[in-house]
Amino acid sequence: MKSQVILLLICMLFSKALSLSCQMCSTTSGPCPNTQTGTCPDQCLTSTVSVNISGTTLTNWYLKSCNMTELCGSGSLNLGVVKVTNNGQCCGTDLCNTETPSVLPKQDPNGRTCYTCDANSCSGKVSCTGNEDRCISGSFQPLANTVPLKGCASQNLCIGSGSVSLLGITISDVKCCEGNLCNGAESFTLSFLLMLVPLLSSVLFY
Repeated sequence: MKSQVILLLICMLFSKALSLSCQMCSTTSGPCPNTQTGTCPDQCLTSTVSVNISGTTLTNWYLKSCNMTELCGSGSLNLGVVKVTNNGQCCGTDLCNTETPSVLPKQDPNGRTCYTCDANSCSGKVSCTGNEDRCISGSFQPLANTVPLKGCASQNLCIGSGSVSLLGITISDVKCCEGNLCNGAESFTLSFLLMLVPLLSSVLFY
């Protein structure tokens, strides 16, 4: 019995030692105030995500939370008309995520080309920029419909397998590959923009 009590105390202390106090915030109205805190198991995150439509900024999203692997570091998802950039930092000490990363500046083309989707098919092409060193394909399901996504992506968005979440939108069946136009081309009947833009707006301005 005594050994069980000691073991329980050790587990409780070990668990407490592994937890961090982190700033918590999610807003599109401006940089997060350092007022709310929460507990995270291993790392804290601070991130600034920018959503651009046809080169014009739709909104900037400021996030402070527990570690999200795909948002640690800088990178972008380039779907042609829609581009999402992220500048994130993960850290491992209490309240270490107080800073607000700047929005990533416009990046130059890097020579890679990937397929992208427009209103009628996924046979269009997009020039990758910055550290977008992968071609990506996947899909998301607004309501009961499945909409394919194709474009360029940075390597950190390809960590893991199966799905990646950005701005509250889960992209499933994610596949990344290296090499020009390695993400294939296909036809479909749903309008990508008609489905994605309202969904982004509902997530960002809810």
